[in-house]
Amino acid sequence: MSSRFVLQKPYVVATLPRPIDHSKGQYVVAEVYGGALGAKKRKRSELAVGIDGEGVNLYDISSSRLVTSYALPPQSSFTCPPSSLRSRVSKKKVERRTYVSTRGSQSELTMFYESTDGSESATLSSKTSKLEHSLNPILYLGTITAPRSSGISENTTDVLAVKENGEVQCYDGDTLEEKWTSPPVALTRDAAVPASDLKVEFAQVTNAFSASQGILRGRQDVFALFPQEVVEDGFNPDLLVLITWSGETESRTLHVVNLPRRSSAYVQGMKYSVESLLQVDIPSGEPDKNTKPVFHIQVSVGILQQLHGDALTTFDLTGTLPKQQSVIISAEAQSFLRLSNTAVMVSSKQSVTVYNPKYQSKLSTIGLDMSSEETLKRKRNGLEGIEGGPNHTCRFVSYFPKLGVAIAIIDKDLVGIQIEGQQDRHGKTRTAGLLIDSLGCAAKEQLRPGRDGAGSTKKAKLSGMVTLDSFLPGTIGLGQPWAEKIVELEGLFAKGECDELKFDEKIETHLGADWGGQVKRSKVVGPDPDAMDLTTTGESAGRAANKRRFPASDVDRRWILYALSKIFTWTSSGEGQEPMLSISFYPMNTFMWLTTNGYMTIANIEAALRSNGTPIVSIPAGQLVRTLVEVDPDMDLLYAVVAKNYLSAPEILHAIRKLMESLGLLGDSPSSKQGLLTNGDDAEPATADVGYQVAKAEYDLETAEYQLGPGSGTRGAALSAALSRLYSCPSGDITLALQTILTSQEIVCLIYLFRFELARGGWTTRYTDSPEQLEMVDEDADIQDNAIVVIASLLNNCIDAVGTVGWLSGEARLVDNDLFEAEELISSLKLEVSAALEGIEEAVCLRSVISELVKYAESFHRSLTQQPKDSKKANDVPSTLPSDDQDIRALPISLRAEKQISLLKVGAGGAVHKRTARDIGFLKSQKVGKYSRERITL
Repeated sequence: MSSRFVLQKPYVVATLPRPIDHSKGQYVVAEVYGGALGAKKRKRSELAVGIDGEGVNLYDISSSRLVTSYALPPQSSFTCPPSSLRSRVSKKKVERRTYVSTRGSQSELTMFYESTDGSESATLSSKTSKLEHSLNPILYLGTITAPRSSGISENTTDVLAVKENGEVQCYDGDTLEEKWTSPPVALTRDAAVPASDLKVEFAQVTNAFSASQGILRGRQDVFALFPQEVVEDGFNPDLLVLITWSGETESRTLHVVNLPRRSSAYVQGMKYSVESLLQVDIPSGEPDKNTKPVFHIQVSVGILQQLHGDALTTFDLTGTLPKQQSVIISAEAQSFLRLSNTAVMVSSKQSVTVYNPKYQSKLSTIGLDMSSEETLKRKRNGLEGIEGGPNHTCRFVSYFPKLGVAIAIIDKDLVGIQIEGQQDRHGKTRTAGLLIDSLGCAAKEQLRPGRDGAGSTKKAKLSGMVTLDSFLPGTIGLGQPWAEKIVELEGLFAKGECDELKFDEKIETHLGADWGGQVKRSKVVGPDPDAMDLTTTGESAGRAANKRRFPASDVDRRWILYALSKIFTWTSSGEGQEPMLSISFYPMNTFMWLTTNGYMTIANIEAALRSNGTPIVSIPAGQLVRTLVEVDPDMDLLYAVVAKNYLSAPEILHAIRKLMESLGLLGDSPSSKQGLLTNGDDAEPATADVGYQVAKAEYDLETAEYQLGPGSGTRGAALSAALSRLYSCPSGDITLALQTILTSQEIVCLIYLFRFELARGGWTTRYTDSPEQLEMVDEDADIQDNAIVVIASLLNNCIDAVGTVGWLSGEARLVDNDLFEAEELISSLKLEVSAALEGIEEAVCLRSVISELVKYAESFHRSLTQQPKDSKKANDVPSTLPSDDQDIRALPISLRAEKQISLLKVGAGGAVHKRTARDIGFLKSQKVGKYSRERITL
């Protein structure tokens, strides 16, 4: 089963203004919370973005628009992300408070206040408070619930500021007057060895009830310190979670502290100091001074995630001590975003990957490049979308589950990535990775327990055991060492005496084949195994009689891999270029035998190259198709491989693209037009060999004549076979492969092809249409009844591959590169789908009408007396029903054909006797029902 995670192509939510200082300027982003006064704060689908030297912009993610903005002096820079709170005071009045901490000529704390009334315009004001007491910058700003007894302001919200040295300050939410200050030593007064160089790396405000469900689960001693029982809708004080680093002890510590209360004004001589509830050390490996760690805490679940360097570590905080759950290695990781307990998104310079931390598997990957021209160029070069593209700076900001969008800042753009997860039984989308989603998606760079050290132990345990290969019969067994079996062939290759004919002759007996008297042909016609013309003479027939023939499934797999290792090579075409698959040795008989028996697969080719000592991880999709087209431009080999061998969805899509290009179904791409204007990139100089150019032109002319003549039928059949093979792949794999391999324009061309097949097969016509209306219907086409299922399924995959973002943003270019015809295409699709559905409904209705006729005819044929097997009377002669009776001439609805009584019967010992009139009358009387009605006509 394919992965249930599908990442859509990143789209730009908003283009951010560039900071004044291009070299050191930065963006700081925070989520916006809102709610009624006194109610629980909830995350809104908005983000507050701070730009150094510019100000603060608030964006609505759902509508991709700028809500409001606040300006700041050009010399100011942000020390931490802003904090924005939207409160609904009444039905019409809405207040918005945004707090920012800036550093310029002097550190300042600024509040932007905006009040909106339904009948009046917005009222804007700002308040600034200078920070003169400490030189340490503020690393975190958050809002907490103000005490009820506070008479300073009617506002019920205070601002909490955490500084780098561990100092915690509280300010009034309206006047920005300082209420209390907790000194840095308050964090380490309960430590066994107090640290003097404490540095805060992460801070987050939470509440006691959420902490009781996760990070403080089972800590009854901690909750005993509160004066009341903690409940969600009642007494639920705010808590502060901190992560600090001490360079003196080289340790990282997690702190959960309670904010000061008026009843505890003095604690050991420290006024309004925070109260430590939990203080534990976090396991840390070797310190990496080149990168700063990034943290995320899910308080209600008790999960801490840390990205340091290339390692994303997950800790379980629900126990007595933090316990490491998993480690994910992601090369050049920049940031991460938690989607759920079993899904985390990690960004690098060129891609975004969703991992399952529990099973250490990749659920989905998508490139960061949003340029359609670069994407088209990389796809034309056969690179699979991610490697070789430009580098980007990607930093995740937030995830909105209701919208299914992950927000990140890529370079200078605020970008959204649509995530399509699985749906639960209630119809809600859940980004939860299951075990079945991780099967076959293991991340090879991960370090799993027992991968290194346990290997030698397992080998030692299995060294003296006998495997199943010792008991397998025939050529599958391992009775003779493999090196002795191939010594003859290897000797011929070493001497240079083994050509294609000699190789076919030597390997013939090992494959159980017989092509000794085959007549060589220059063309391979179709994938039919009978295509080999075996015209044997008397001598070759006698030699073939002595050969041991056995099914292809009984062939020793090592001979198959050996033949593939001689046929294919994995070499680089030039210095600094990626290796490519090529065919260096082409024994036609062996190649066709491997193809027709289903052994020409990517997995077998990879195994063959590895057995030959070639260092290869995996063959990129499209390499096999490209190699086959280079060897046989007529695409007969491609037809044979597609029809008889297993290929993955990406490989099949590469074959479909090649076939559509040869049939002219992809239109004129910009690259092809540029090549026509410039005579191509590989134009040869005028001084080249004239004879070579003439020979090449003749070869191209012959190929074109073949493709326009009998070759078009072969390529059409190959395209039909490829589409049928693609339909058999999982739907999720097809959609992901379409997004990765084909451009939006090529996907639209594929949609046009399916529309044409709908019309050509007569699916969009009605039974009552006149012959003049059936111009598009091809009566000679061999259209199967299940073709509508294939067309409908693949058409859905194509529409999903373009995605909602692609259709709405105009990225789905049509064949003529027009951006404004998407609406017309969608309208035409709706009409054609409606017509096809009407035709299917009419067919169902017609079937219900004539089904009784069909059932009666079948029952009538079964009721006829059986003719003897040696009878000379033809069995397929149509039967004629009597039509004298008026009841019989009517439609036989709900009627059963009366079974005729045979005139012969089988007696004892198998003797056949003729029935008497008494026997026939008795059998007729038995056929009359218990209750019957007879018409008496006088």
